Amino acid sequence: MILSALFLTLHWIALGAVAGAGVQYGGVARAVGDATPLSISNEPAGMVSIPAGEFWMGRAEFQWLFDRNTEIERDRLDDGPAHKVYLDSFSVDKYEVTNEEYARFLKATGTKPPWYWPNGEFSKGEERFPIYNVNWAEAGAYCSWAGKRLPTEAEWERAARGGLDRKKYPWGDDDELRGRGHLNYPAGPIAVGSFPPNGYGLYDITGNVWEWTSDWYDRDYYAASPDRNPKGPQSGMYKVIRGGGWTDGSDGRNLMVSHRSYVDPTTRAFTIGIRCAK
Repeated sequence: MILSALFLTLHWIALGAVAGAGVQYGGVARAVGDATPLSISNEPAGMVSIPAGEFWMGRAEFQWLFDRNTEIERDRLDDGPAHKVYLDSFSVDKYEVTNEEYARFLKATGTKPPWYWPNGEFSKGEERFPIYNVNWAEAGAYCSWAGKRLPTEAEWERAARGGLDRKKYPWGDDDELRGRGHLNYPAGPIAVGSFPPNGYGLYDITGNVWEWTSDWYDRDYYAASPDRNPKGPQSGMYKVIRGGGWTDGSDGRNLMVSHRSYVDPTTRAFTIGIRCAK
């Protein structure tokens, strides 16, 4: 009886001390009984953290007749061979960079606005539309100003897959594209986040606007790519863009997460925008 009473007394004293001092989780004091969810993530605001690990990069399935007989003047086999790549952890923007975000960059740096902004400002109601008509250097300058950088091609693909390996699209192998992204529409891009996200919570990975990466393009790079944190060739003529855009049709080829395209880094186009990494 005496020992039981002593135990209960010590137990309640300990609980009182904890409740008074709070419990430390990652350096944050938290009172016992506080039901408020506690985030211990270091994820930057507006970004999604992608964990370190391996994934299969490149297209795992080839349709030989289509690939060899295509009339498009580019090498249709440049997204192979599929190969396993390890990447350190990184973060990537949840959304494509918007007009309002790019406008803050212009104001802070005195950079010249895109030519199509009337009086140097984007059209009313298009605050959440993705910025486009920016070349590779301008895209990199924005990311740097924001304390970020352009993603490598490997980072872009790992993030775009949303945790699904060796699948054609961010949602799997289903070729039904309706409702998956902003496509085949003649009037330009629309507000970011208008369609469901992928498995990592990233929006507009397919459609809306293509996205610049940091990599130079080499059609044969995958055959010689390092298996850890590849950063692309050291030089080249073109920069890699990923993700497809609003002008792409419904055949789905440009919307595959393995699909690679490339343009001159000085190019400004209605279909190319920005997503930063960190």
